[in-house]
Amino acid sequence: MPLPAILWGILELVAAAITLYEMGELAKDLYEGYEKYGKDIDKAKEEVRKIIESIKKEIGQKIEQKEEIAILLALTAADPQGQQTRKAAGRGAGENVINAAIEQRIPFRDAISKVCDAANRMPILSLRRKKGVSVKDLPRAKRKVLEELLGKALEEIADVDLDEFIVIRLRQLAVNLLFEFIDECLDWSSPLKAEVSFGPRPAYDDHPVDGTTRLKRLGKVNPFYPGPYQYRKGSLSADLMISEYRHERPDKGNIFAIVEIKFENDRIEAAQFDAYNEMLRRAAVVKTGRAPTTYKGQVVNSGGRLSLFRFPEDVADHSNKDRPQEEQSPARKKAPKGGKGHKGH
Repeated sequence: MPLPAILWGILELVAAAITLYEMGELAKDLYEGYEKYGKDIDKAKEEVRKIIESIKKEIGQKIEQKEEIAILLALTAADPQGQQTRKAAGRGAGENVINAAIEQRIPFRDAISKVCDAANRMPILSLRRKKGVSVKDLPRAKRKVLEELLGKALEEIADVDLDEFIVIRLRQLAVNLLFEFIDECLDWSSPLKAEVSFGPRPAYDDHPVDGTTRLKRLGKVNPFYPGPYQYRKGSLSADLMISEYRHERPDKGNIFAIVEIKFENDRIEAAQFDAYNEMLRRAAVVKTGRAPTTYKGQVVNSGGRLSLFRFPEDVADHSNKDRPQEEQSPARKKAPKGGKGHKGH
């Protein structure tokens, strides 16, 4: 995957007019400052390498499939949630579907927390565009570039604070690039997959792959844009998908959890989580069809968990402060939340 040097100086580029003639020189312009930005990226990747080693220890290279699910369930039961997460407090809390997603236990909270923190601390993300330029003022060529970089049609963000939106989207792009880096280092067999597209409804077709486990990417400036089903009505693009079996295709029949990542000031809307739940119900049907056996013919009751990870509120907390004793032990007798039924973990 290309290094995200495109981020260097991009906010200055937003304020300049780009003509169709100038589009030919765009790639060169976007990569200016690569050497300077590369130092920040190398530092972020070095931090992420430690996370990779942690994931390798949690999910071995040659474990049996039945063991892989058991490990994910054990990691989920031992999820180091903080108090705001366990009680669905703070930003976004209120709607039942959102509260359930906040409280949902997941594996790899440590890794997700560290990747988000590494992306959040990249100096480039604190830059702002020049003032006095609105979305409607941008020429079409400029809009095309900005849309690909931010991963969103500009018509959809005409009513938002563009400065804040750019910062949020660049953080999300940095997170995606770092999770993709983890996947590449693990020979495309990481259980953590960034920007997995499903759509459009009601079938929610699976994200195309290159080979078995590597997700197909189509973007040039932003490798995750456009996603195979992005921006088609009724489609979804999950920030992060945790696979049940990391050596198998990351599709609807292989979802352990969907994790929606929200940085500060990003919108949290119940409709988005309702759509994810609809997709997961479809995933449950797929899992039922694949199951070699079912208990008394019963269907899988869940296509996977649905989690909302708010940064920084929901980062891993190992203090165990104020946590009930039964929640502190990974060997709990209760079934993990959201995990009843055959293979519907």
